[in-house]
Amino acid sequence: MRPSTWPVLGVGALVLLAATACAGSSTTTESPTADPAADANRYQSRQFVTPFEVTVPAWLSAVPDTDEPNFLTWIGKDASFDRAVRFLVPVNVYRPGSAASTPPPDDFLSYLRGHVTHGAQLADETTTSVDGMPTTIVTGTTGTPLDGSLGCPAADVPAPDCFGLQPGMALRLAVVDVADTTLVAWARVTEGSADAAEVFADFEQMLGSVRFR
Repeated sequence: MRPSTWPVLGVGALVLLAATACAGSSTTTESPTADPAADANRYQSRQFVTPFEVTVPAWLSAVPDTDEPNFLTWIGKDASFDRAVRFLVPVNVYRPGSAASTPPPDDFLSYLRGHVTHGAQLADETTTSVDGMPTTIVTGTTGTPLDGSLGCPAADVPAPDCFGLQPGMALRLAVVDVADTTLVAWARVTEGSADAAEVFADFEQMLGSVRFR
């Protein structure tokens, strides 16, 4: 099973028992000021189905570890910290409690909020925009494995090899409505990590630098 998410689903910081998602303030994410260092960390997706370019935080390599049609991910360079950023356009999802995959829901945000009835906790919800596209960002954790609930990057992939919230991991999740497509992005850290706030802030700044092509 991929760790959460590297299989779930956590932007972070894009990206889920009894707690409900709490509505937060509406904000507009500003793009970071351009400088030579930012330009060096500017990346253009190669294969991703929703092409974009983005400025990558310094704790990630500028070039992602994976750039596939429906999945793009960076893994933190420092092996002592379990940090990652992921962008996913789900091909299908494994709804919590289901052993069979289904197409992604039309209203992905409502679907995500429904995770709280399956052991997830959602907090610190805010609304913003990513390159003009409506976006909701929320922090997700869980006490129960939710394999595949955030989605799979390809068809016929078993739930443990897809993405979903997992115990011990905290995700800052962004749900971005891009035309008729749902883009799910998240930053992942170990739950309770001292650097979670910094990672999640960097992730949201990263989202603010996204430009769709």
